[in-house]
Amino acid sequence: MTDIKNIKEDPYLGPFIAEHKVSDEFIKENLNMFSRIMDSRNRCTGCRGLEQCTQSSQGQKLALDYLGTVVEEIEYCRYARKNIDRDEHAGNYVYCDIPAEMLDVTLEEVNYTEDQRELYARLLGILHGKSDKGLYIVGALGTGKTYLCSALANSLVKKGEKVAFVKVSDFFNDMKANIVNNSQTVDRTINRLKKADYLFLDDIGAETVSQFVRDDILFRILDHRMAHHLTTIFTSNLDKEALYKHYQYDRYEKSNIMKAERLMERIDILAEDYVLTGKNMRRLQDA
Repeated sequence: MTDIKNIKEDPYLGPFIAEHKVSDEFIKENLNMFSRIMDSRNRCTGCRGLEQCTQSSQGQKLALDYLGTVVEEIEYCRYARKNIDRDEHAGNYVYCDIPAEMLDVTLEEVNYTEDQRELYARLLGILHGKSDKGLYIVGALGTGKTYLCSALANSLVKKGEKVAFVKVSDFFNDMKANIVNNSQTVDRTINRLKKADYLFLDDIGAETVSQFVRDDILFRILDHRMAHHLTTIFTSNLDKEALYKHYQYDRYEKSNIMKAERLMERIDILAEDYVLTGKNMRRLQDA
């Protein structure tokens, strides 16, 4: 069984405890947290690549930070970081859900179709600072929304901007899974998304709605970004009217209707509408 002595002798935890003068009393009160972190980091011993990873989330291990008090956070291992940090600027991703096969593509190099030409021009305007307002991009499956936005995000990162690219449904599932045992990590992640220079919310409306998702996470993020005029780009299969109905959650509850209206008001202020037409490129490629 892990005790205070084991924790203080751990090669990662020991120096951290000494540097920040963490008391034995604090360690005792938070023994489960220190034990989780020690176990997580021990899992990486002797690892030679992500294919051998035994962490609950591949390439991610638990770590500590000190923000007036000791807090638990998630740290990417060197193998996972290598997959993300394709160039010296990749550390500017404060959150990255871009598919691995799209991490190298930039807006300047992208091959766009005739249907995508106007959207490409708008995204290029955002890249070169000609537009401070974001976009709410509506389009059917496979029309290239995620592809073009990934290219813009990579280009912004290369310019040194702090960028968050979020696959909305996966993100909310992670937040719901962590909220009970890891609320500090949830708060830290929300703060990163609130403050990123550019935030991409990919496939918004595909997530399962709850008051936690709508009010405690999404509203907090968008309200801050609206107040501070931070560029936010949305992609969705739903137009704003359909998204409004989606976020009513329970349409018979007046409070939910009002909260959905407040959320949509922020989306309207943050982003101009853009409809992307065209064929499903994925189906054409598979044909």
